[in-house]
Amino acid sequence: MMNFQTILKQLTTAVLSGLLIITVWLGAIPSAQAAATGTPVVPTTQNSKRIKAIASCLPKQLTIHNKDVGNRVARAFSEMNNDQLQRIFDVTDTPKLSDAEVEFKTCLQQKGFTPQAQL
Repeated sequence: MMNFQTILKQLTTAVLSGLLIITVWLGAIPSAQAAATGTPVVPTTQNSKRIKAIASCLPKQLTIHNKDVGNRVARAFSEMNNDQLQRIFDVTDTPKLSDAEVEFKTCLQQKGFTPQAQL
């Protein structure tokens, strides 16, 4: 019985060591590639302007720290009824937009940004 426990402990150690090595490797490779290609890590001014526009255009109902779980769940279910599967699989050309999506799209266009994807 002692032999089986020793083998199991060694196997567990090997698996955990392998997971640690893979995790470190997956984190190191992209950063090394970015450094080698000279891709800037700091966002450009255009990107930071776009991010600021997105942050300022988020509908208020989505940015309020609402602790009412029932209201959040009801909103999630109402959004799920909004042709989400057809929109995901691009079945319909003119999906029905929620009020929050229309408000967001209009605000971005007023700030000079056109969404890349059709909302």
